[in-house]
Amino acid sequence: MALWGNNDNIPSVGTVTLNWTPNADGSHTVTGSASPATVFGTVGAAKTGDVIRFGLRDGVDTAKYFGDAQIIGITSARTLTIGSTAGLANAAIAATSYYISELPTYTVTDHQWSNQHDTVPTYKYAISKEAWPGAGQIGIGSTSIAVYWKGLGLTAGGAGQDALYNNSTNLKIAGVGTATAKLSHAAGIGTDIIYVNAVNGTILNHTTVDVTVGGVAAKSKVESKTVGAGASSLISIGATISAAITAGTDLVFNGDHIISLKSPLGAGISEGENLIFNRLQGGYDRQIYGISTASQNAWGAATDEYRLPGAGWVGVTTYNDMHGNLRVKKEILVAMGGATGVVTGSNSITYPTNAGADPS
Repeated sequence: MALWGNNDNIPSVGTVTLNWTPNADGSHTVTGSASPATVFGTVGAAKTGDVIRFGLRDGVDTAKYFGDAQIIGITSARTLTIGSTAGLANAAIAATSYYISELPTYTVTDHQWSNQHDTVPTYKYAISKEAWPGAGQIGIGSTSIAVYWKGLGLTAGGAGQDALYNNSTNLKIAGVGTATAKLSHAAGIGTDIIYVNAVNGTILNHTTVDVTVGGVAAKSKVESKTVGAGASSLISIGATISAAITAGTDLVFNGDHIISLKSPLGAGISEGENLIFNRLQGGYDRQIYGISTASQNAWGAATDEYRLPGAGWVGVTTYNDMHGNLRVKKEILVAMGGATGVVTGSNSITYPTNAGADPS
């Protein structure tokens, strides 16, 4: 029985269910589906010595992926046995997707690569700042807040996405220095009056709004604003627009006191209130990838954290450090070069799949 091969693209038809109750010899039985029918033991399909990888790893929800186990026996096209559950998350595995791979078998019982130890990132305190005193009360349901954000190092999106802690909930930041508001009435060519509820943090002669002036997209300063009920709220800008804007269009406001949120506030914010911002940290993820020569060539030239050192069987560990920065550690377990490297394709786990479940 070989310790590894070079195929990470073995067909995996149907679904599988794991019996967590061990057999008399300590092995565990895996039963395949009848429709679509699994084909264990047939030419080109799962064989003794291969690794079965339970679940679906799509970079969206880590709860769908359960880890790896070595196949030690196949009794039929629908039944096989695995030698150990040491590399599996302790969860029900029933009618789930799977992969078959010739990755190094020693890794399935190596705690360094066990998916039992994987965790999703969690939000922890990053920094606090008072709400801008000139903004007034910010009401429940708002998706923008007024706070001087420069020097806070806040980020929107990405692995270390930050959040405002409001009403015992982490509200992800959608934009730092930018937010949108919908136009309530159409604005015609030549006007400098726009009917829109200005976003929180709009400061006269400092905040800009993206419009078209003289046929060119421009950031025009907000010179005045009137807050009223419904459609009577308006702003005036420092130039007349040269392209009409239809009602319902999102206008982008830009400023040093604007932060936009992906979810609405659950509790109002008072002037000068201390605001807490949290940051994603932790979230260890360990995964072994089959890397083809083509993939290595593509990622070997990358300049980000996912740059690959070579082709073959590569162990990858990802996590967010205390500053929210994504860290990616790569280790070549078995180098395989040549024209192909490891054979990959539609039955492989795509490199990288780091996104994981969204803890918020």
